[in-house]
Amino acid sequence: MALLIGALLLGFAAARLRLLPEAWRGKVPALGNLTLFALLFSLGLSLGSNQEIIAALPALGLRAVVLSVGTVLGSVLLVWLASGLGGRRP
Repeated sequence: MALLIGALLLGFAAARLRLLPEAWRGKVPALGNLTLFALLFSLGLSLGSNQEIIAALPALGLRAVVLSVGTVLGSVLLVWLASGLGGRRP
């Protein structure tokens, strides 16, 4: 977990200190989206191929749906907040 948080903070600092070459700045959003889609696809593959999870879906029912929706909404909210804070210039 520390590695993930460290990578996030390092990327944030690099962007704020403008360490990224100017030519790359326009490509960052597309690269981020592509990476996110690849991550979600691999997560779907992992979940879909796990027979224990597939077998447990009926038992999990509403609880699984609530946790999933809560996770997605929380993620969207945090990204929205972070993008609003990151969009301001000093």
